[in-house]
Amino acid sequence: MFKKEFKFSVFLLGIFTLISACSSGAELDTLNPKGPTSRSIDSLADPVFMIAGVVFLIIFGGTALLWLRFRDDHSDEEFPDQIHGNFRLEILWTLVPTLILAGVSVFTLITLSEINGTDDNVMALSVDGEAISWEPEVLVVGQQWWWEYRYYLDGLDGVDLSDARNLPPADIITSTQMVVPTGEEIELKITSRDVIHSHWIPALNGKRDAVPGRVSPWKIEADEPGVYFGQCTEFCGLSHARMRMQVVAMEPENFQAWINRQIEPALEPTTESSKRGKEVYESLCVRCHVVKGVNDETSIGADLVSNAAPNLTHLMSRTTFAGGIFNMYEPDGSLNRTQLEAWLRNAPEEKPAYAEGRRGMPNLGLDEGQIDDLVAYLETLGEKPTIETIAATEVE
Repeated sequence: MFKKEFKFSVFLLGIFTLISACSSGAELDTLNPKGPTSRSIDSLADPVFMIAGVVFLIIFGGTALLWLRFRDDHSDEEFPDQIHGNFRLEILWTLVPTLILAGVSVFTLITLSEINGTDDNVMALSVDGEAISWEPEVLVVGQQWWWEYRYYLDGLDGVDLSDARNLPPADIITSTQMVVPTGEEIELKITSRDVIHSHWIPALNGKRDAVPGRVSPWKIEADEPGVYFGQCTEFCGLSHARMRMQVVAMEPENFQAWINRQIEPALEPTTESSKRGKEVYESLCVRCHVVKGVNDETSIGADLVSNAAPNLTHLMSRTTFAGGIFNMYEPDGSLNRTQLEAWLRNAPEEKPAYAEGRRGMPNLGLDEGQIDDLVAYLETLGEKPTIETIAATEVE
């Protein structure tokens, strides 16, 4: 009776595992490519999985057939006849796997060459009314527990990237969400300020480690406008699972409009509450954060191990915060005030961090009045995205 129950439990576990692996509309779906690089990976993976499945069926089926045909019912004590080798079979089961693996290796090398190669695809942009040529490149920097994206519109050639904790000023700095134009190959330079992380946007490419002291090249390209979700895939501490990111792909003309907004400094607050909030920012937040036009010229880095905290100049143009785990806006487009206030009230309670070890945002001890004023000031930093973007980038 116990054996039957055990077998039935194993069967149910197998069915549950199979069903749980099936999902529609999954954010991190590596089998739903949305760009040429991810399609190259998918074009390799699909036939390899098919071959592996056929091999599995042959081996498992052959093993099951032998077991069924030659199983011993223990009706007598006669020892079964032993077979000692078959030269032709041994050649066959050595040669066939060798040929299969050789074929897979050839196509793997071709795919690796494709996904690691880069094209010259200079695009025209306008910056402060001046036409420039930009080779799409983004510097990607990981730190506990969020991603930073830095845009150098004059190109990364000649930019000193040897010390990720002390990088030269960039034209645009954002966090959590990387904005790119569609139909353009975006070259990424990936590094880290503290421990090893791994950048993974499965719809656009595979993963690439972010290693301190090393700059790793990678690339992405999106066919269509949309939002492509990602996740850090190298264990990096307490909030590794809460280190998320998104790629927001736009038509080139919309990307140009985004550039125009992002290069502008922060607006001056106009209400009494937001002015008081700016004072709170200048007294407490400047020890880590930067707002262009406020403390970008005087900042010497963040009081953190990584020496960096999210740039807040255009905070409200982003739809997530705290490493991509909270929505900045409600579904109706209004500010997610409750969550933002909770974050300012006690960040370590909202997202596990080692704040006492200068890793992650600490509890600043703000009173409720300071929180209200600071939220009023933060609301002035950047232009709210469209309701469509808010809906597409919503996280659970």
